[in-house]
Amino acid sequence: MPRQTHTAVGIDGCRGGWIAAVGSPDGQITWQLERKIADILETLPPESTILVDMILGLPDRQNPIRECDRLARQLLRPHGSRVFPAPPREALAAESYPEACARARTATGKAISKQCWHLFPKIRELDAIADPRVRESHPELVFYRLNTETIVADSKKTPSGRTQRLDLLENTLPGSREAYGRALTDFPRKEVARDDLIDALALCAAATKPQDLQMIGGQRNPSIWY
Repeated sequence: MPRQTHTAVGIDGCRGGWIAAVGSPDGQITWQLERKIADILETLPPESTILVDMILGLPDRQNPIRECDRLARQLLRPHGSRVFPAPPREALAAESYPEACARARTATGKAISKQCWHLFPKIRELDAIADPRVRESHPELVFYRLNTETIVADSKKTPSGRTQRLDLLENTLPGSREAYGRALTDFPRKEVARDDLIDALALCAAATKPQDLQMIGGQRNPSIWY
């Protein structure tokens, strides 16, 4: 197995801002919690591989469907709802949920979910960043691959779902369970949920081997890496 020679980073949005699991070349896992993702990115080495669980590359009136989302949902059947549709760019400037739904309907014929609306601040934040190191990822696709292309059916919001995912992570990213336990102590649940930590670790695990990353989508279109 080739030795990791770069910094591997998994970032997930959370109530407190953004939580990052940072895997160094010597195998240590550290955490960063920042209000703004830019404050995390500026601390990372240039050669870092950075995977983020957030929408990067929005659809619009001309291209209303992200092919990567459709393919991801197909892989995760019957749990395809774990990947929800990205909002169209036309809705991003909306100042209220009803306005966002109206703009989305005009652009694509469909409204957006309340869950998606709550992500707008983070989508806007990431949309304004031009950092070629950053790639969109999805934790459930990572777990699908780590689990020999088998979906982890139990929700990550349940104890059994978290245990299954931590077992998979420990095999790929040694020290994940200890890092998870440390983060539970260091960060309050009102800022970082348990599943936020697991998702960040999943992306960190995938980023340790960039040569093995798989891509759903195309080089010219929004893509999801896992």
